[in-house]
Amino acid sequence: MSEIVDMCMRHKILTYNFELNIDRWNDFNEDLRKIVSQEWKMIKYLNEDGTQLNMEIEKVPDNMGGVYIFLVKPEIIPQVHLYIMYIGRARKRNDYSLRKRCKDYFRDNRPKIATMRELWGPYLYFRYLELPDDETIVAVERELLRVIIPPCNSQIPDYHEMPTKAAF
Repeated sequence: MSEIVDMCMRHKILTYNFELNIDRWNDFNEDLRKIVSQEWKMIKYLNEDGTQLNMEIEKVPDNMGGVYIFLVKPEIIPQVHLYIMYIGRARKRNDYSLRKRCKDYFRDNRPKIATMRELWGPYLYFRYLELPDDETIVAVERELLRVIIPPCNSQIPDYHEMPTKAAF
């Protein structure tokens, strides 16, 4: 009995589509642009061998909410070359924080999140912006998702996919 081998499987697994929608970039809410222009903090997400959370996670605030981004940073062109993979939020209510939310992703089994963590773990970074109130947090996350369209997020506000099959 012969085994079928897909010689392109690794390529398929590592290929993600990024939508670069300049119309959405140009339509970015100006009030929210001022907020996201503040200084974001960043940590390497996993330890060097990719088996545990990086100890720097203790630097992420445990008493603040905000928005965060998982990004892949290959360091091919240092400080320039990166890919935003996922955008999320940590609202302050219900005793939640940026640190608690960050830790949740280590065991998150959603397919896109698990793949992101497992494939790019050594190059995965967690960048976050502390924000004071839940209303701002929700608005910033929504607008960033809408204009950036990260490949590992499943729900994008105001995003409409064209049908794959003709209507007529």
